[in-house]
Amino acid sequence: MRDRARSGKLAADFFTENYRISGCLDVRSRKLADQLDDRTSSFLCLEDVYVSDAEHPGDIVASHVEAIVRKGRIVAAVVACEEDGLSRKYTYGSYTGSHVQRAFLIVPSFQIRGYLRLPGKGDLRAALAGGDAFVPVIDAEMRLSAQPGIRFAGGIILVNRAQIEALCKEEEPSRG
Repeated sequence: MRDRARSGKLAADFFTENYRISGCLDVRSRKLADQLDDRTSSFLCLEDVYVSDAEHPGDIVASHVEAIVRKGRIVAAVVACEEDGLSRKYTYGSYTGSHVQRAFLIVPSFQIRGYLRLPGKGDLRAALAGGDAFVPVIDAEMRLSAQPGIRFAGGIILVNRAQIEALCKEEEPSRG
């Protein structure tokens, strides 16, 4: 995280329905979530980009110095550290979600498990009805539906609200 602060660049993985696009994003003036939620632009500019097929994430099919990614086609963005993925309005202890709910999300080609922060009594509809274009899922894991052994995890996964096909409330796994 110290390197990110010095360079102003954030490494993240962006997933479309079929591809993983790994790259760095300039976050000196705006955090990742704020750029994803910015309705005045329909794309993100990435640097040092590597592209792989989601079914073979270790096989790089292309690498480029720069790339433009259409935000509407992003299914989810995976970031290692929760703090790096939250909007500026939710940092510094001001995150408004008072109820943490374990959830299971279905999006094109992937299944996502993690925690949503919801207002009030934890109504899942609040996650789908909010104003932000991307829903933060904390301490999350994303699995490829066709090959569940292929997984991607991060401190936060930002899920494109428009790409969510189903959102399910999950009980905490039993211990023992």
